[in-house]
Parts: sequence; C-alpha cells; structure tokens
Amino acid sequence: MKWQNLYVPLGLLLLTMNSFGQDSSKDKTSVSVSISATVVDQIQLITLADIDVGTVIPSEDILRLDPRKDQGAGIIKVLGRQNSSIQISYSSQVEMVNLASNSILLVSYNIGGSVDNDQTASDVFSTNPVTVNLNGEGEYYLWIGCSFSMKNLVPGQYDGDFILEVDYN
Repeated sequence: MKWQNLYVPLGLLLLTMNSFGQDSSKDKTSVSVSISATVVDQIQLITLADIDVGTVIPSEDILRLDPRKDQGAGIIKVLGRQNSSIQISYSSQVEMVNLASNSILLVSYNIGGSVDNDQTASDVFSTNPVTVNLNGEGEYYLWIGCSFSMKNLVPGQYDGDFILEVDYN
C-alpha cells in the first residue's frame, strides 16, 4: 500500500497542548492544525497453494519446478482495485537453512502471472520488478516455481524467507 506521510511538527503540538492549560484570564493563544491523508485501496495476497516439489532424493541433478507447467507450483491470488496497475517484486534467490544441520540450500525462484486463473496461459516474468494490471474483478494470479541443486542435499526441514511485494503504481 502507498501511504502519504503525515508530518506535524512536535513544537506545534506542544504549543497547542500548553495553551489549554493556561489561565482563562490571560491572553489566549490559539493554533490551528490541518492534517490530511490519502488512503488507497488495500491489496490482499491469498495463498491458494504452497510450493510442493514432492519427495526429493539427493543426486547430481537440478530440480526445476516450472510455474507454467508443474502442478506443484505455488499459487497466490492478488486482490485489489479493479483494472488497476500494480508492481510486483520478489526474491529471485533465497538461501534456505536446514534446521537440524545448518546446511545451506540456494533456491532460485521464478514467477508466472495472469489475470485469469489459468496456469498454462500465464506469462513468466522476465523482469523483477514487473508491472501488471488487475482484471475487472480486481484479481491477478501468480504461480511460483523454483529450482535448486540436489547435489549434497541433506534430509530435513529448510527455512528461509521468500519475499513478495505488491504495490499500486
């Protein structure tokens, strides 16, 4: 969301507060404060499916999960103002850490998107960030794929932060 910063000088607020505590028989001082804000519509991100790469066995291969073709791709529905333009940016690589062994797994992410809930019709993003338009219902769908090397992979749970930011233009 974009917010307009609100700035009220502290001295002005203190002056206003001090004027209320003054004796009414003395000269009164008044100060007028004007505050304005522009609030834009909210954008919601709803996870419809997490990434599921299935069972992984260490090998010399690289596992690739295509956001346009593979059923294990993560799915996120973006909801916002109808027909509006949004900017999407995301972590293209994330260092995942095995919780038990502290071994590192470098995961590369790629995203496809479409105004329709049709994975095979989605366009894979070639830039990051990317600007897209929400449809007439205020929706946009994202499919998240990934790739990583299975060489020297240690069994266990991995943790890391994939960051996805969406903002109105």
